[in-house]
Amino acid sequence: MSSATPGRPAVGPKVPINFPAGLLRDIETGASIARLTRAAWVRRAAARALPEIFEGVLAPDDLVRYFTARMKDAEPEHEVDDTTIRCLLAAADDGILTIEPFTTKAEAIEATGWRRQLSFVTRTFLAGGTKITIYQVSFGRITYQRPDDSDSSQHSGYTLYLDQEAARAHHKFLHTTFLHV
Repeated sequence: MSSATPGRPAVGPKVPINFPAGLLRDIETGASIARLTRAAWVRRAAARALPEIFEGVLAPDDLVRYFTARMKDAEPEHEVDDTTIRCLLAAADDGILTIEPFTTKAEAIEATGWRRQLSFVTRTFLAGGTKITIYQVSFGRITYQRPDDSDSSQHSGYTLYLDQEAARAHHKFLHTTFLHV
């Protein structure tokens, strides 16, 4: 006789969350469009809202994905340059690249049918004995499909900087432009 409980396998601990009625309708609409269960859609949305998580020693594939997924809208003299990327990839190839816990400042605004989020993330990599700090400015926008709308959309991206002041200036520009209602 099996001691397994019937039903779906557990994904993790159950966490009850109360949503306002309008947001719950938007979540159900988003889940329906994505052809996911409501719980799966909420897990995916929560994972997308967080900065990419790295654990332990970083593999080259982690870094390649991190650097190729960024938007290149920083001015070249402030952006992460090829020399820095090669240094990090070489350390990852050698199995000596680690990352310290990140700090983040995130802001979000929400209205019926849409949500915008802006984050400023500071990441410090240790490549052997070299400390490299990268500043990440992330922006995301979700527009939910309503019964009277023709489409829903989602856009997100991030820019990487070596220069903290340039990153803060870009963050301020995005804050003024996209989070002002």
